[in-house]
Amino acid sequence: MSNLKPAIAILLFFSVAACSPAPNEVTTTQLVSEAEERAALAEASGLFQPVVAKELLDCQSSADMKVYCGYKNPEDLVALPDKKYLVVSEMAEFLTDAPGTLSLLNLESGEREPLPVAWSQPETVRGDVTCPAPDSAAFSPHGIDLALLADGTLQLLVVNHGKRESVEFFEVMQSDEGWRLAWQGCATPPGDPFINDVAALKDGGFLVTHMWDKTTAFDEVARMLFAGEKTGWVYEWQREQGFKKVLESDALMPNGIALSADNTKIFVNIYFGNKTIKIDRDSGEREGEFTVQQPDNITVDDEGYLWVASHKNDPIGQTCAMVSEGPCLLPYEVIKADPETMHADVFLSQDGAPMGYATVALKVGDRLFMGSAHGDRVVSSPAY
Repeated sequence: MSNLKPAIAILLFFSVAACSPAPNEVTTTQLVSEAEERAALAEASGLFQPVVAKELLDCQSSADMKVYCGYKNPEDLVALPDKKYLVVSEMAEFLTDAPGTLSLLNLESGEREPLPVAWSQPETVRGDVTCPAPDSAAFSPHGIDLALLADGTLQLLVVNHGKRESVEFFEVMQSDEGWRLAWQGCATPPGDPFINDVAALKDGGFLVTHMWDKTTAFDEVARMLFAGEKTGWVYEWQREQGFKKVLESDALMPNGIALSADNTKIFVNIYFGNKTIKIDRDSGEREGEFTVQQPDNITVDDEGYLWVASHKNDPIGQTCAMVSEGPCLLPYEVIKADPETMHADVFLSQDGAPMGYATVALKVGDRLFMGSAHGDRVVSSPAY
């Protein structure tokens, strides 16, 4: 039961934090900055938020972590095939569905670069042919994944919350001008979806986590969480069959998702269940799990090892929901696990500067890159 209380607290807190004070609550005629407004909300909420030292705003690296600034909530990361760039999903505040963006991290220069997107109607639609083009101005990315298809197309899939819950398909292309994207279609889950992360299949399909029914009233979500009821599941999408629920995937808020290199095993982080599970994609049977506190995103490296970002903060009394500049400094761990045995070890434990609250850990070469759903930066550390 104690594991469920943080879930309720954070859900209710985010619903409040996403709203601005009503005009008749303003007690001064002076305009307040966003930072001042967030600080007032934090004080009113009674929740602790870590203090960001001024020097951190200068984006200084530490002895063992390199810092890359200029982002806004870099929640998820994937590496492009040349291993010289990362695609960065800059997410809006959770539950607000506000617009966000996709960008690049140049690993040679360490600089943020734009990632242009062509939103015109494609000649070849790779998603559901009945799914209309999104409102590009409202595009709100969350989880992302990349796959090289059999026809040579490099496909980026993106969970989108902008005016709808959908998975958007993009072709990734490179020219003399650099990397760019072209929208190629979309797919929207049935029912009342609230999706989080996506795992791309080599055949052009995908798997996506559904956290809970999005329009469910918070008191009902709270009832389900306190009762330990399973709120979500995993869908597999194929163009011919559409969306199909994965057997044995019902859980207490499925979050990050990844696939083995041969696409036969599914790895799912159960955020409020405090575990990572392995499901056989063919049979739907659960084949193993390991315990991990509040697991967010999960990635698979070139050797097949699993990397899980684990939140170590207390969601009842700690939050970075109102951080307006600099990094969130809540503690986290990165877990490395064997996909065969599901044996897991803590690879990295971080509490403090230069970044906290990692939501993704991605191994590229000999570096481990981490992003956060709160804050202005990506960091990297040695991956050995």
